[in-house]
Amino acid sequence: MHITVKVIGGLVGRLGFGERRQEVPEEATAGELLAALGIADPRTVITTRNGHGIAPDEALAEGDRILVSPPFSGG
Repeated sequence: MHITVKVIGGLVGRLGFGERRQEVPEEATAGELLAALGIADPRTVITTRNGHGIAPDEALAEGDRILVSPPFSGG
């Protein structure tokens, strides 16, 4: 199945892309996607699916838009 993955902040330079369409296995989870991107610990990033937070063990679906960002704070 196909999803869209967007990364922001320092992840763009680290992963080498800003946004791309990605093929993943049918039963892929958010954590498996992060691992495939080279992010070993999902606690080091904020991950959303279609604008809502997603846990590493949640399954992805065809057409999902996944946003991965480093933690941030304001002030």
